[in-house]
Amino acid sequence: MKFKYITFLLLALFTITLFNGCGRSKRKVVFDTKPVSIKKFDTPPGADPTVSAELGGAGFTGEGWQTAVDYNILGDKNAVKGGSIIMSMPDFPATLRTEGKDANSYFNRMAQVMIYEPLLSLDPVTEEYIPALATHWKISEDHMTFSFRIDPNARWADGKPVTSEDVVTTWKLMIDPGILEAYSNILYGTYEEPVAESKYIVSVKSKQLNWRQLLYFAVSMRIMPAHYIGITGKEYLEKYQFEFIPGSGPYLIDEKDINKGQSIMIRRRSDYWAEKEKYNIGLNNFDMVRFEVVQDPSLEFEKFKKGELDVISVSRAQWWVERFDFDEYKRGLVLKRRIFNENPNGVSGICFNMRKPPFDDIRVRQAFSHLYDREKYNEKLFYNMYYPIYSFFPGSIYENPNNPKIKFDIDKAQQLLAEAGWKDKNQDGYLVKNGKVFEVELPFSGGPSQERYLTVYQEDLKKVGIKLNLRQIDGTTNFKLGNERNFSILSMAWSGLRIPNPESSMGPGTADQPNTTNWNGIKDPKIDELCAKYNTSFDKAERVKIIREIDYIATSMQPYAFGWFGPYQRIAFHNKFGFPEPILSRTDDYLVIPILWYNDPEKAAEYEDAKKDNKLVLEQGEVDQKFWITVKEREDKGEKVTIGR
Repeated sequence: MKFKYITFLLLALFTITLFNGCGRSKRKVVFDTKPVSIKKFDTPPGADPTVSAELGGAGFTGEGWQTAVDYNILGDKNAVKGGSIIMSMPDFPATLRTEGKDANSYFNRMAQVMIYEPLLSLDPVTEEYIPALATHWKISEDHMTFSFRIDPNARWADGKPVTSEDVVTTWKLMIDPGILEAYSNILYGTYEEPVAESKYIVSVKSKQLNWRQLLYFAVSMRIMPAHYIGITGKEYLEKYQFEFIPGSGPYLIDEKDINKGQSIMIRRRSDYWAEKEKYNIGLNNFDMVRFEVVQDPSLEFEKFKKGELDVISVSRAQWWVERFDFDEYKRGLVLKRRIFNENPNGVSGICFNMRKPPFDDIRVRQAFSHLYDREKYNEKLFYNMYYPIYSFFPGSIYENPNNPKIKFDIDKAQQLLAEAGWKDKNQDGYLVKNGKVFEVELPFSGGPSQERYLTVYQEDLKKVGIKLNLRQIDGTTNFKLGNERNFSILSMAWSGLRIPNPESSMGPGTADQPNTTNWNGIKDPKIDELCAKYNTSFDKAERVKIIREIDYIATSMQPYAFGWFGPYQRIAFHNKFGFPEPILSRTDDYLVIPILWYNDPEKAAEYEDAKKDNKLVLEQGEVDQKFWITVKEREDKGEKVTIGR
């Protein structure tokens, strides 16, 4: 669920781009990087003359409807179309479908943004609604019914017009059990069947009052062509396992560009209907984006150094500090950037199962938290590159600044354990209560990189008389233990949500039901009350206050020995690309790069010259980029921030 939600936020802000790169490869492969077309139908631009203005056709005024004209633009107005970029993906996708069973890989996420479009998008600064497939929208007074006027110029890649029937058919597919994706079935099942009011106007009624219902339907749902998907969910899974469905977005996939198990290329359309729309200024620039399968992170880094990959995410602090001691980096052919933005950080650390002793006692949970020496781990192992977590919403506007701040303190831990009845020790130095040794098993799935700090934790627990047994498992087993609540403590890390949904992780019933993310067993009537209030609040400032109150209540329960987070994205790239001033968007990770960046002819020429002459040094610039921090600081002062207008 979290993955899908993060995906739609990435998709909402832009219509993505693709990349292939030039570099030093042992085998030079030449690709045709020109924009392409698969148009089979030659539909003239503009509205169907048989549709009246009142029904969304030519002459539609938008009176009584909402739209946006004066909104922010994230793309670089000077961006140049053309060229290519190469990125890696950890695995070859199990399917090329972007919906349904197995459509959850890195590539599916990228393809969904590049090929298909939502009804509405979001302003890259304010997150207010802006046009996409729909030029206008309308919200009923009771916030239960939403109407959209589709742009009459919108066209599928095969040339057919986008219509309201496409929206209806997409919704029907999303609720079809045959696609074997329960989350989509449940989410879109909260709406009644959409109604095609005309060729260009579609409406939908929500079954529940929730401020996110417009967001989910208009931004999360990517519209697909009815003349392709007007079949059952089962047929859809079978027919489009590895067959491309054309979208309305700026890119498409050609069967000849699929090298199963190794790589996939996505190409820019030469006839994209919305290329000159304001919300696309400076976006979707590369003619081709190539994704290569590289499963080993070390091999990925070596391929990057050789120029076989154009850009990578550097996830390990040690690599960030130690692995850039090579000539191309020193001379500026390779750059690295740490971009501070508001990509949502989730909760990580040691999860306590509060349903079972001894962790049903808050004093024990607090003691374990006081022994989790994050400051030591950060200094000794992570080069002081991370920040301690004190919230369920770390580094965001939803974090309550008054949350309790538990830090390493052996004396305090011993005091709390004694208060909880753990006073006596046996001859081996371990605490004993009612004849039972204080012994706990901690499963973890992070491998050696995680084991190195967990062994330090093990030693610190032993100092106060607690025996911690570490057991390495795989990620699937770790997730199964959490979902089944079959653990005492468990090492974990959740991805974050840009827009919180506390109801799914600590709301009513989640503590007692399996297969929810409430592994700890958080159960509180006040939180339940606040969740209901949050769902029906249509004022963002009020929602922030509600989430902060929930955050304080939940954090005070000490359900985790909280870990740490990095409020930034670390990337490295070959110095031949142009990009807008923020480099990345406000709320996304590095996967937004194909949308925003472009091949800069001047930089590319300097890069090629420097490759041939090892005496040349290119401009390197500042590693740390804090554009979005500055934006937030200005907003906090009450300023209205605009970019790209």
